[in-house]
Amino acid sequence: MKSMRISLISLALLAGAMSAAWGAESVMNLISSGEAIQKEVADTRAKAESTDKTNRDLAAQGKELSAANNQLNADIASLNKDADGITQRRTDYQARCSPDKKLTPDQFNACKADVAQLNQDIAKNTAQNGELKKHQDELFARIGKYNDAIKSNPAEQKAAYDAFNAATKKEGAWLDQARDQISSDAFKPYAQKAGCPDVNKPSKTTDAMIKMADDVISCLKKVSNS
Repeated sequence: MKSMRISLISLALLAGAMSAAWGAESVMNLISSGEAIQKEVADTRAKAESTDKTNRDLAAQGKELSAANNQLNADIASLNKDADGITQRRTDYQARCSPDKKLTPDQFNACKADVAQLNQDIAKNTAQNGELKKHQDELFARIGKYNDAIKSNPAEQKAAYDAFNAATKKEGAWLDQARDQISSDAFKPYAQKAGCPDVNKPSKTTDAMIKMADDVISCLKKVSNS
């Protein structure tokens, strides 16, 4: 009985020694913090890319609104020219068809036709003016929102990229910790068996660093689960 107890105690001590050899708890913490940082990198990158898209959309919207404003000005000029023409025709009508004029039957009928056409054209011009005013109000409202957006977008874009850059710096610091862990003598055999990436090879781009972090986390999980 005594030897069995000694044997069990020895086994327990041996198992504890094996875990402590490469710091199982520290590896689990490394995995947890790495995943949190990777999520932060992904989230801030998505936000930064979203501000880029907003910037492109605003550029396209600016061109569209500029063209719409030019068309509005052309439509207003055309309507005003039409109104000027109606005003001149009305002046001519009043000169030709005033009540004190002695008109022949043909002249009277011509004046009657003129006033009918004038009234029709005035009603049409008035209606077009109302529609154009409504269109102008809608366009100016869109231009106002656009102007507000182009004022706020640069600051939002800078804040988004500052957050993304801060997250990638955290990721770089985390990779340094992971590099120390994977390169340690106690961990090397497990890292090789799990097919861990070459952590001593520097990442040349942000995408390469993100992939390296993903690969390292996958490797640490394999070792932790083995």
